[in-house]
Amino acid sequence: MNPLPLSADQERLWFLHHVDPGDPSFHLSHAARLIGPIDVSALTRAFQEIVTRHEALRARFPAVDGSPSQVIDPPGDFELEILTCEGLVDELVTRPFDLARDRLLRVALIRLGPEEHVLELVAHHIVCDGRSIGILLSELSVLYEAFRKGEPSPLPPLQTRWADFVRAETADGESLAYWKDQLADVPPLRLPTDQPRPAVAGTRSALYPYTIRRPLAARFSAFAAAARCTPFMALMAAYQTLLAANSGQHDFCVGFPTAGRDRPEDDQLIGYFANIAVLRADLSGDPTFLELMHRTRSRLMAALRHRKLPLERLLTALDIERDLSRPPLFQTTFGMTYDAGDQAIRLAGLQTDWLETGFTHSPYELKLDIFDHDGEWLMMLVYNRDLFDESTIDRFARDFESLLSRIPDNPQVRLSQLTAPSGRERDQLIDEWNRTAPPGRTLFPDLFQEQVELRPDAIAVSCGPTRLSYAELDRRANELAAQLDVRPGDRVAVCLPRSIEALVALLAVQRTGAAYVPVDPGYPAARLTFVLADCGASLVLTSSETVTALPGHPVPTVLIDNPPPARPGFTRAGIRGADAAYVLYTSGSTGRPKGVVVPHAALANLLAAMRDLIGATPQDVWLALTSLSFDISALELYLPLATGGRMEIADTAADGFQQVRLIQQAGVTHVQATPSGWLMLLECGLHDPALTALVGGEALGSELANRLRAATGRLFNVYGPTETTIWSTAWPIPADPKEVRIGGPIRGTQVYVVGDHLELVRQGVPGELLIGGAGVAHGYLGRPALTAERFVPDPYGSPGGRLYRTGDRVRWHDDGSLEFLGRADNQVKLRGHRIELGEVEAACEAVPGVVAAVAAVHDENLIAYLVGDADSDGVRAALAERLPAYLVPTRFIRLEALPLTPNGKLDQRALPAPQAPETRFVAPSGDAEELIADIWRELLDLERVSAADDFFRLGGHSLLAVRVTARLRAIAGVELPIMTMFTHRTVAELATVVEERLLKELSELSDEEAERLLDGHGGKL
Repeated sequence: MNPLPLSADQERLWFLHHVDPGDPSFHLSHAARLIGPIDVSALTRAFQEIVTRHEALRARFPAVDGSPSQVIDPPGDFELEILTCEGLVDELVTRPFDLARDRLLRVALIRLGPEEHVLELVAHHIVCDGRSIGILLSELSVLYEAFRKGEPSPLPPLQTRWADFVRAETADGESLAYWKDQLADVPPLRLPTDQPRPAVAGTRSALYPYTIRRPLAARFSAFAAAARCTPFMALMAAYQTLLAANSGQHDFCVGFPTAGRDRPEDDQLIGYFANIAVLRADLSGDPTFLELMHRTRSRLMAALRHRKLPLERLLTALDIERDLSRPPLFQTTFGMTYDAGDQAIRLAGLQTDWLETGFTHSPYELKLDIFDHDGEWLMMLVYNRDLFDESTIDRFARDFESLLSRIPDNPQVRLSQLTAPSGRERDQLIDEWNRTAPPGRTLFPDLFQEQVELRPDAIAVSCGPTRLSYAELDRRANELAAQLDVRPGDRVAVCLPRSIEALVALLAVQRTGAAYVPVDPGYPAARLTFVLADCGASLVLTSSETVTALPGHPVPTVLIDNPPPARPGFTRAGIRGADAAYVLYTSGSTGRPKGVVVPHAALANLLAAMRDLIGATPQDVWLALTSLSFDISALELYLPLATGGRMEIADTAADGFQQVRLIQQAGVTHVQATPSGWLMLLECGLHDPALTALVGGEALGSELANRLRAATGRLFNVYGPTETTIWSTAWPIPADPKEVRIGGPIRGTQVYVVGDHLELVRQGVPGELLIGGAGVAHGYLGRPALTAERFVPDPYGSPGGRLYRTGDRVRWHDDGSLEFLGRADNQVKLRGHRIELGEVEAACEAVPGVVAAVAAVHDENLIAYLVGDADSDGVRAALAERLPAYLVPTRFIRLEALPLTPNGKLDQRALPAPQAPETRFVAPSGDAEELIADIWRELLDLERVSAADDFFRLGGHSLLAVRVTARLRAIAGVELPIMTMFTHRTVAELATVVEERLLKELSELSDEEAERLLDGHGGKL
């Protein structure tokens, strides 16, 4: 017989097999325990007849020039393996098939005793689907009984052949258009995992069985029928509900198998007819379960109408960027088979106990198959062991059962309520993990005064050669306070660089009862003008050196180095906890910075919490190296003064090497910095095993955490927004951390993880972090609407409490610590600065000639994509006049238009990567590059290929990648795993791998063998 083509779905399986030939994910297995005397001859003959009847079971799939073909072998003898060890079952199931040479159905009879056996069937999915297993077992039962009696086969001839089905497969243009529209811009499902996701998805799977008992299955089925839905539709809706509750997502895809047997004559044929169709979940708007079930029914019906389009053709047409860490398009599948007992092995004269069916391995992260077995639902969950622990899957199965039990009585309940934590779990999330010490009550001015009285002569602060004792610092602050014409409740702008003078100024403002507003003298004049006007400053406190940075404005100015005479009769103002301590401006999403009003009580709680966390003592020496306009500077300035320690202020002009020397020479014991700041110190040689290090302001990676652990003594990862007073959670970083967390709430603080509707989400589920307690700020100065939006009532704490919506995504771990997952909105952290990308975009769009702008962060660089005819240098200059330096993009990329999805939204993935554009063709150089370029040019039908060209961006796909590796093997004798094509995508990158492989092979040969090998390549390589 001439070779047949493969169906599109067979091509997909063929490719996946060649990516990892040892992966048993597509081995379909079935087993039963047989009690009684077995007629081995009749059993063997029965399988022989089945293989003879069904061409697919005699198919092999050799490659021709890297392309797969399908060959149907003539009937031959069937080999039934006879084994004597039950432990060989796993080996039988996982033993790889050679698609080019092996028979793709293997059957073994495992002898446990004289009349006790296990019959195990294993088939590769490329020749068999679930329906086919039922056909095979049905025919096996009939044939075994006939042959056991010495009778001929009673089965009627088949009406068609497997080859007829393969040749009849056609493309469906209408379905392709439907799916391209339906699946545009779909995000991957991101279930919380127990282990970090590997860069390349693993294939270690495990099977977890679970049973839904008959009463619940019957009650849920009756509910579905009353709602005019099938059990499959209702169960699919429940599965989506549980996935959403565990992922925090409302938009994702679920794969589900379809039979693919549209012709009546195919109904009794064994082969791979099944296709995986896709259901895009839509749980938007927090629907009731009844609403979701009807949405699911509608979408399932539409998906089934377009089910004929093979998945592989769909993936190619969608041009999905392959992420090697997860399956494309959908990461989980759901299937249901009715009357699973019909697929049980039944052999005449034998008692049979059904053991297992289906795939015990899966290429997906999670696969749920439900078998309706005599009214009970047998749940088979196949999960990726590289991602999930069995305990997690057990909890998932129990949660599914619990959900099914609640749905019939609560079909009109919103999903957020239906899946909300309850009982012991709710108590843990609200109370147990928020059980912190009472808030610190003593305000900073009082704490500082205590230290002045306790140790007046101790050094409080140093900066270069200048040193002030506690008494001297107190005296200078009093003197300056008496010279400021401000009242309690006023706001005083402090425009000074980090220095002793700046510290004196802050202490002086506090003693007047006013709140200070730090403004960096390095900010552009437009920014300074806005802040001064927006905060309503009654006074600007600066110096003769920095006053030149201030624009002309009507606000009175006091020079700290030339102050006015003291006010007669000045006395310190009485300060209450609710009084504002400072107002700090952060980036704003509308292009307008916003001032956060922080009260003294919040600052007092932070100081008490951090004192408890690190065990602060009078022997501590803190390094102050943060700008006053960055809120974390308050901890460096105030904690040592509140606990009797010393502060060493780093000169604003000091570089990393000078800062490291200062740490060493000044005996610094405590340093706080952002991850990027710490990286600079490490690169400049920091190593101090006695140092206590605090790192925060940005997400901390495990690699940097390990370096810091090796270079310092104690290390804490701290987290918190300005709106909750600097730090709200903390985590002591252990040695060799595999992942970095932000820990649990500090003293006087409560944290909650919630979904889109502010409902509590379960442990492990991503959600938005809400922070409450004594650290919560008053809100945004002069922005009541924004304050009401971001500071919401606290339903879990004391009456009148508020929670701040951080917009950060986190999840709980089972030890009560939090893991930071990223931003939920358009806000990012860059080098410790919180940046609203909307502010950058608004500033760009205000520049003449800029029609539209999009801001993004790539590799720690702020990028702006611009539409319009404005010159990049002109835009940069205009922004420099309006924005701080950290808000000015480092790169500008011109676009003709912003890329949009079919839904009219910005297509972030289509924004070009900010790399230097190729200005010239890079000719392949060297034998390896030239050979690869020749192969690509031929297979992709191109006139020329550059050494920097990406195979997949040129139009390559998975099957062509197989052909490339086949050509390299044939021409150069180099064996490359298919995955190499995905990880080394340019001509130059792939050539490097080829050369390394050849050199390794040549090094293992004799000189004569090497010469013969090179001669055999015809001079190439």
